[in-house]
Amino acid sequence: MLELLVRVGFHDVVEAEDYDSAVAVFKNERPKISFVDMILPGKDGVELTRAMLEIDPNAVVIAMSSIVNKKMIRSAMETGAKDFLLKPTNEIALSSVLAMWSD
Repeated sequence: MLELLVRVGFHDVVEAEDYDSAVAVFKNERPKISFVDMILPGKDGVELTRAMLEIDPNAVVIAMSSIVNKKMIRSAMETGAKDFLLKPTNEIALSSVLAMWSD
């Protein structure tokens, strides 16, 4: 994902490996857009989305997963994710989401 974001023009990108590090990065960096994998070690992406939106209710969270599971997608969107990307994604899909949710 990092390489793909750089290819479409985003160079200020931060990654996190798990829920706790993602929350810490989010608190410190306050990214314009956060891409959240729904399957994480420990707590899941829905819980991470919820935590991010508690910190910043205006955050733009894009849910991602390699598993197409309607319940997971619905749960992410009901929690406050703005969009969903299927992994692996491509430049066209990523650019479309970025165009929709970037300032």
